[in-house]
Amino acid sequence: MAYKVQLSPHAAKQYHKLHSSIQSSVRVAIDTLQHAPLAGPKIKRLKGRLHAYYRYRIGDYRIVYAVDQPAHAVYIDYVQHRKDVYRGNK
Repeated sequence: MAYKVQLSPHAAKQYHKLHSSIQSSVRVAIDTLQHAPLAGPKIKRLKGRLHAYYRYRIGDYRIVYAVDQPAHAVYIDYVQHRKDVYRGNK
């Protein structure tokens, strides 16, 4: 069963600001998250205060998201460059 992917308003704004080539890579990653949000070589669970979140690595960009398994939903909070994504979030 496929997961429903939802972008937060903040993540949607970040996504639309990306260059078109990066947007296409992020779109492919989001499609991948619909089918396997917890498994894959580019996915890691975050530590510390963000321990409920996962990150998906796309080159120098990261998607930070949470998974609600009972609801089969993925909630994307951030789509940013790696130098910015972990600063001051949550």
